[in-house]
Amino acid sequence: MKVAYLAENFGRVDRAWAKGGDGLMHHTGHNVGNMAFWYAARMLIDAECHLVGRSTRAKDVPDDVRAFVIPAANFLNKGADLTQLADLVRDLDRPCLVLGLGAQAETADQPPALKPGTLAFLQEVAKRTPSLGIRGTFTQKLCGTLGVENTTVLGCPSILINPARDLGQRLQRKIDAMAEDGPFAVHAACIKSVVMGVERELVRLAQLHPGSAYVVQRPVELIKAVYGETMSDAETEGFRKCAQFLGFGTRTDKLLAFLRSTLLVPDSIDGWVHGLRRFTAGVNTRIHGTLMCTAAEIPGVCIWHDTRTYELTQEMRLPNLSVRAFTENRYSVRDLFTASNFDAEAFDARRMELARMNAEIIRQAGLTPSRHLRSFLDS
Repeated sequence: MKVAYLAENFGRVDRAWAKGGDGLMHHTGHNVGNMAFWYAARMLIDAECHLVGRSTRAKDVPDDVRAFVIPAANFLNKGADLTQLADLVRDLDRPCLVLGLGAQAETADQPPALKPGTLAFLQEVAKRTPSLGIRGTFTQKLCGTLGVENTTVLGCPSILINPARDLGQRLQRKIDAMAEDGPFAVHAACIKSVVMGVERELVRLAQLHPGSAYVVQRPVELIKAVYGETMSDAETEGFRKCAQFLGFGTRTDKLLAFLRSTLLVPDSIDGWVHGLRRFTAGVNTRIHGTLMCTAAEIPGVCIWHDTRTYELTQEMRLPNLSVRAFTENRYSVRDLFTASNFDAEAFDARRMELARMNAEIIRQAGLTPSRHLRSFLDS
């Protein structure tokens, strides 16, 4: 069966070295973490996938596609305008499979006010599926207030990349044996005021442990500066602000030196996951960085800081910490994982449940679960 598949790629930017920072951002939706769920959702279905973008017109989609698969993210946010995507869903008029749809707000008591085009997208896909696969209960509540009740909480497909049924137990053994000297993978550079103190501590963590990596999914200024690419005036100012935010003050040269010694910018999911296997653990403000650690079978803890990171860590039973809990335990990575109260048995049980629910929603959409997904369900 052939399906239309909403993504820029299947988890790899070909010849990323030749595209530069701007090209990498363009081909990853301005955050390399997006490749994670594009890659993961593809692993869950047995179908021939035809890539489409948000601005694709229905007349440019092959006539023989039987469904529209939408690996989603935090589409339901106040800044998004999904008018073109709503038009594509309406005009294509095929059964829809939506996985990982999420709402984003800074706090749960301030749900996002959606633009008309984004609301139209939500309504159009809801008409064409038995159930929308959404990230968590915050998103589910928002959908309900907007009149969309056919939802199923599934977290993110990325949790099912690694095929091990006992993944939680494997992670727990590494937590128990964890060495304090690292090296560590730090997925960070989340430039928002609520985590400024956390972000500065994560820089310190990478600096104190030789061989550690500072993994950047965005912003583009950090990537372009390290690779010596020409930056606009706005990007140069952005880099200066990043230096201040990350604790380097006015010393942009110090930030550049730090990045040159630690920066890692993934351009494929296979390379990202494989590269992470050399690290002791990951400490992150990035949710997909945490999920890539999990896929690589290294412990990864996420410091949550908004509704998106909170609901995903809770629904998938990932090791997680509030900003306050991180601050209280920041001098020991082992203490961070102890404070996260990770429950390996609950994690493994939840993954099996999510695999079953993903298979069910895929079948409901008229598609076939992949052999990879079915392997979780074999007794």
